[in-house]
Amino acid sequence: MSTKLGFWRYALAGAAMVVFCSSAASARIIEAKGITTIEKGAILVYADLELDSGAGIDTRVQLTNTSEFLTRFDCFYINANGHCGGEGGPICSNDLDCANTPGLRCIPGWAKTDFRLTLTKRQPLSWNIGEGLNPLPLSNEPGQNSQFNEGAIPPVPEDPFIGELRCVEKDAGDADLPSDRNDLKGESTYVQTASGDIDVHKSNAIAIKAIEGAQDGEPNVLNIGGPDPEYGSFPAPGQDGNVGCPNIWTVNHFFECAPVVTHEGASASAVDTKLTIVPCAVDLLTDVPGGATLQFLIYNEFEQRFSSSTRIDCYRETRLADIDTRPGPDGDSRSIFSVGTQGTLTGMSRVRSVSGPDDNEDNYDGNGVLLHIEEMWGLGTCDGGMARASEGYAAEAGCSVDSDCPGGGTCMAPASGLAYKTTGANVQFQGSRSQGDRMILP
Repeated sequence: MSTKLGFWRYALAGAAMVVFCSSAASARIIEAKGITTIEKGAILVYADLELDSGAGIDTRVQLTNTSEFLTRFDCFYINANGHCGGEGGPICSNDLDCANTPGLRCIPGWAKTDFRLTLTKRQPLSWNIGEGLNPLPLSNEPGQNSQFNEGAIPPVPEDPFIGELRCVEKDAGDADLPSDRNDLKGESTYVQTASGDIDVHKSNAIAIKAIEGAQDGEPNVLNIGGPDPEYGSFPAPGQDGNVGCPNIWTVNHFFECAPVVTHEGASASAVDTKLTIVPCAVDLLTDVPGGATLQFLIYNEFEQRFSSSTRIDCYRETRLADIDTRPGPDGDSRSIFSVGTQGTLTGMSRVRSVSGPDDNEDNYDGNGVLLHIEEMWGLGTCDGGMARASEGYAAEAGCSVDSDCPGGGTCMAPASGLAYKTTGANVQFQGSRSQGDRMILP
């Protein structure tokens, strides 16, 4: 995924041409150059980690030191599991998962597990989050330049697990100080196995770049954008505001339960989309998660526009249809993300978080967010017969989730294995905002 700079378009003398303007009047959209999924950085965010041994799901993390020097970094698993009735109760993602515990609601959770590592010159490393890695490959035998690995990687604290991983590069000479180098790159690979079948998709970690020489002497407070940026980027000449987390995320997606026909009509699949959203800001010292209100502008293929909004606190993994309806299949047909509501297979959603008040005393209330999407392509069949096909789309489509089936039917996996296959993708973004975000470290 690459970021794209938005430009004003003018019509000149009846000819259509694009003018790249550098004046202050035309510079309101600033590219978020300090956030990337295709280049290395000093902070890595793996936004979508999953483990469920019972369902055959694990995630493999890859982390690479691209430099010619020993590199130190601190990492933090963030456990976003909810629990019925609160900590200690059964793991849940929404209230429907607490049906067997009457009177208890699913209480969102947020807890960190931290670890510290060193990687040697140009060393890659990988591990399954369900197992961790201990000892590290060069814990006992030196690598290049007689360098050793230090530290160990624990497994995630719960199974099942949903959440994220953040890694921050530290100074090679003093591990208590952040580094202004950009040496880290990462990927995560989702793997699910069932009945001899396998489903795999891979995504790049989101990298946040350090600004050389910008560290301000507060080693535990990392400023992303804002008036005193340490991460992100400075503005281009003639532009105002330092560049931090993106302003707008542009999500191209299929509408929920879109029956997509391929292979000249020989194959059809219901497609559902899952969106993962994490805040840019996080307080890992006092364990206070970031949060934001999100605004959605949704466009279909007829250029009709719809809107919605939702709230996230610490972490949100949701199907599109659950953004504007209650979780579960009952309200899917009424969602503005439903293919039946929109009447077209695909759409585009512009997602923007609402920043804090302009009079915030230190201007670090940007409420920026980071996004990742995953598509589920149906291979199952409904126990009541055909999968749901919206009016105007007569194809019989395989189901991926129960809501793809009419009349409360159940999506049944084929005997050969999984009921759906997935694909993950990073999301395109543009623009920035004057207000920054902060990561506070222990």
